[in-house]
Amino acid sequence: MNIQQYYLKTADISINASLAALVPPFFILLVFIEKFPRTYLILFLIPFILYSFLCYQIHLLNKQRAAEIVERKFKKSRQARLSLLSQSNLMIVFMPAPSLRMVLFDPEGRQVGEIRDMKMWKFRWFLPYFLDRLFPRRLGIYDHSANLEASILIDRKGIDISFAKDSCKETIINKKDGFKLVYKNGCDRYSIAKTFFHTDFQILDETSKRIARLRKGWMLLEWGEQFRDPNTPVLSFEEGLTAKEKLRIYAIFATLFLYRNH
Repeated sequence: MNIQQYYLKTADISINASLAALVPPFFILLVFIEKFPRTYLILFLIPFILYSFLCYQIHLLNKQRAAEIVERKFKKSRQARLSLLSQSNLMIVFMPAPSLRMVLFDPEGRQVGEIRDMKMWKFRWFLPYFLDRLFPRRLGIYDHSANLEASILIDRKGIDISFAKDSCKETIINKKDGFKLVYKNGCDRYSIAKTFFHTDFQILDETSKRIARLRKGWMLLEWGEQFRDPNTPVLSFEEGLTAKEKLRIYAIFATLFLYRNH
């Protein structure tokens, strides 16, 4: 999948949601139109209609974004696709999922990986997040070919990470320390300062050196040729991080963005 296909997918999802939102009002009018005053019925139907209208506008917006990429002739780089764990800069988008489906793109607009539920049980789509939290939340970190790089099990105490390539396991314990979120893995310690609008997350190591950063509303102009949403989150890694360190950072961000599009 590339970013153009993502916009088309989200446009299709939005138009389906827009139509689905009109189903309850139709049946309510059919059954209760003569039993209740019209004023009450209209007030009850307004939220459904507004939601349907909003979804339709999102559909139009994403169709336009996809069309703009076509007009600009989507770049097909001759360079070999880089692996997920060799990227320094990534764009993050979210698709509907029971808990999380975070799709990762390189600056050229090519999908290089994904973090998603390992089991998409259908009934979980209809559960509010506070009920879904009662179930084990096991996510997978996949590369562009859907090969598993690591699995994540999230609970209240922290994160259990199982690395696919060497069968090693680690536990990251999370806790709050004033205005910071702290993640500990043995001798390794990561911290993130809380932000009010969640527009700038900086991950610091035990020496308070920044090793990764996720920002919204910040993007190079050339990346904007493919990513038509200027608020697309950008994840940047500092040089010299190992593959395992990057997987830990992906796991931490997965916990921060759970139920982003539930």
